[in-house]
Amino acid sequence: MDAATFRREIDKLASEFKLDKHPYMQLVYNGKATREQLKHYPIQHYEMTVRDADLFGAESYLRMREIDPEAARVRAANFAEEALGVYSNSAGHLELLFELWEGGLGLPRRELIESHPSADARMMNALLHRLRRVKPRFMGASGLLEEMEVEAYLMLYEGLQHHYHIDPKHLRFLSVHYEADKEHGKSGHDLIERLVVGTGREEDFLSEARLMMRQFWKGFELPA
Repeated sequence: MDAATFRREIDKLASEFKLDKHPYMQLVYNGKATREQLKHYPIQHYEMTVRDADLFGAESYLRMREIDPEAARVRAANFAEEALGVYSNSAGHLELLFELWEGGLGLPRRELIESHPSADARMMNALLHRLRRVKPRFMGASGLLEEMEVEAYLMLYEGLQHHYHIDPKHLRFLSVHYEADKEHGKSGHDLIERLVVGTGREEDFLSEARLMMRQFWKGFELPA
């Protein structure tokens, strides 16, 4: 697959799985979600990516360092933001999710930690760890996941503030990610260019990326 075709296929994936089109995000944005349904987003996100984000970033850095030192530097910067909020001057992103849960929804932290995520959310988490261990050269796919969610963060922020009257100080998980994941998405594309384009593995990457992006989408679906 030539580079131009590959990039067009990446763009198609990004358009297909943008989370601002997800029914759950629309439900919250329009103020139609119940209070019980508001818990769904942090529970599934905690399982899929947030709980293990700093671990994933640190271990990804170590794997990438064996392959490409410059690519490893990108992963180190990602880790610094996820674990500590270094670039956004905020806090670790896990703590930001706890802010939303405790301050925004008024729920005890222990309830989130001990929550029972969906099978789809657990599968998403497993796919991320598989990516790190089995196909680290495809690490740019994780940036596509972050890019998927950028506009959805803004929708949730506006919906939770306007319809559910949650104070913006408890919505930093959304406002920080709205900015940070723009950069992380760009970094993901840079890694794809550096480690995938021209290797002959473009179709393999697209297959992996589609699997992960579809699973991330499914992870936010409400139970039937």
